[in-house]
Amino acid sequence: VHPEGKYVVDIGEGIDRTKLTTNLRVALKNDNYALHKILPNAIDPLVSLMMVEKVPDSTYEMIGGLDNQIKEIKEVIELPVKHPELFEALGIAQPKGVLLYGPPGTGKTLLARAVAHHTDCKFIRVSGSELVQKYIGE
Repeated sequence: VHPEGKYVVDIGEGIDRTKLTTNLRVALKNDNYALHKILPNAIDPLVSLMMVEKVPDSTYEMIGGLDNQIKEIKEVIELPVKHPELFEALGIAQPKGVLLYGPPGTGKTLLARAVAHHTDCKFIRVSGSELVQKYIGE
């Protein structure tokens, strides 16, 4: 083991050496630490195409006229992310998410970006029509 966390290992049979590259995720056997499987990328390539690399800079203060919706989104999304121990103490399951719907231009995306900003999460924008397409961008 090197100080940088690099390992020198044997390559098991059946591994295509041409597919081995730097920073590739692999599985090692427990008994002899031989490489025996190439693992998929940590992030699904389809998700990485939709992902915004930085946390959005939108805030709740930028949203006008949606005070009730902001309050609800804070209770359903922000509270479970920032304070999961409250739900564990009460013995209740955390909400899985919300569906924002309405006509264009009413603040749905801005609200979602603000939630991502306040919870320090990445924002993935997906429109409903993309969910029924076989390929992204089709």
